[in-house]
Amino acid sequence: MKEKLLSLLLAAVTVVSLSACGGGAGESPAPSSDGGADGQVESLTIAITNDENTLAPYTYVSATGLTVNRLIYDTLFTTDENNEIIPWMVEEDYTVEDARVYTMTLKEGLRFHNGQPVTAEDVAFSFTYPATQSVAGLRSIANQVESVEVLDERTLRFTLTESDVNFLRDGFCVMRIVCKSVYDGVEDATQVTESVGSGMYRLADYRVGQYYRLEAVEDYFAGTPRVKTINLPIMENDSAVQQGLLAGELDASTSTIGVEVLDTFRSLPQMTVYASAGYSPMLMNINNGRPPLDEADFRRAMAYAIDVNGIMGTLFGEYCLPGTRGLVRSDLPYAVPGLEYTYDPQAADRLLDSLGYTERNSGGIRLDQAGNPLELELLVYANNPIRIRAAELVAQQLAQVGISIQVTALEMDTVDAYVWPDFDVTKGRDYDLAMWGWGSSISMSYLVQLCAGDLTIGSDNLCGYQNDQFDALVASDYLGVTSTEEMTALLQQLQPIVADDIPLINFGFADTLQVCNTGAYDGWVPVMGGNVVNIFSFLPQE
Repeated sequence: MKEKLLSLLLAAVTVVSLSACGGGAGESPAPSSDGGADGQVESLTIAITNDENTLAPYTYVSATGLTVNRLIYDTLFTTDENNEIIPWMVEEDYTVEDARVYTMTLKEGLRFHNGQPVTAEDVAFSFTYPATQSVAGLRSIANQVESVEVLDERTLRFTLTESDVNFLRDGFCVMRIVCKSVYDGVEDATQVTESVGSGMYRLADYRVGQYYRLEAVEDYFAGTPRVKTINLPIMENDSAVQQGLLAGELDASTSTIGVEVLDTFRSLPQMTVYASAGYSPMLMNINNGRPPLDEADFRRAMAYAIDVNGIMGTLFGEYCLPGTRGLVRSDLPYAVPGLEYTYDPQAADRLLDSLGYTERNSGGIRLDQAGNPLELELLVYANNPIRIRAAELVAQQLAQVGISIQVTALEMDTVDAYVWPDFDVTKGRDYDLAMWGWGSSISMSYLVQLCAGDLTIGSDNLCGYQNDQFDALVASDYLGVTSTEEMTALLQQLQPIVADDIPLINFGFADTLQVCNTGAYDGWVPVMGGNVVNIFSFLPQE
């Protein structure tokens, strides 16, 4: 069945590729690392592991969509392969005052895929329109902007409601620039079926549940992309993706590979494995508003009962960095040392006893005060075998201390509807536990967004966590921070608070392991904490 699925998906892409590139009947044009006379490779086939609708800023559904739509939509700033912030659509002479007022000039020659020039009006619209829309992440960015002044056709001045030392990374590097004429007057942006950006690729074709096809923008301001056509078969099955890579039918994938197949891929001369430190955490969300999970001691007991380091070692071997109770990656310069998880089932037993869960049924599961077994449900994406395995290990370990865990694997959209309805934390949550992950945690605002009880700030607070001390520090210090030194001091005060409360479990950070066909194309550029499918992989060589 897996082989049949892969063949059907690739066949659909091959038909499109033949039509676009003029190949002979029954055979697909082979990509060449040398390119043609113009130095371009004809095409690459890269698996995308989820159907992301039209890949527009208001319709994508996961971090995978955000990764790929960056090829279609530009941002004012971006992060390079070393995760350093660089101006992208704007000139180098931008200015920043008190981390609150940003003045910048657009580069010349920027154009949307419909032929219209990118103007300061389009940019201003891109930062104000999301305030009226349902995409929480973009709305949060827009709500931080007090005003956008259009000084002339290419020059703008942004004034934030409060100083934010992270806005270059969290705002300007994230907000996609859209064409005002496409969205102006549209009440619901999800109803727009066009995908019109100003990026290096345009969306040439999209077949729901089957594939995407991207075509290079020949007159792109940063140079003609090195690959003319990128075919993206939608392949949600990890085994099928791996099989396609091994068979040479895929040149790359938006997904990572497991450590168990590293040696297999490394033995293939045309394939190269790119390994880099990962900044996407694997988490177990805990609904802090639902008994008994609303008791900090109960959450602490679970943390003692779960062998975080052991689970990470089982799943990723040496290719990971275990998480800590402080929730940030432990090698970041502002991480507080000494907040590692302690695996101590006996301590878990003592805490659960102290909470009154002393009686057990015949299966060894503790009973609550009403005599009901202590049972919780752990949600997980059905298409993510790593998280499913992690959930199973958690269930085994919690059973040892008398907590029964039912692992429920559901489609991504279904899990999201329980955990993060409409991607808006203000709409509440309806779950016990959920395996989760975020695209990147390298931003200095990550911890605040994850845990702030003020949900206009805690836009990623899926656990409904609240702590008066944490929130008081955020209210008094976070919004007024004007330097990284001040932000570091604040984060070092916040980490011990969440380390004590255990609002969620941070298992850690798996290294990013991706495999690419370097025999077909030699331009792949791995980026720190990101995906090999990125703008730098397709920029022309200098």
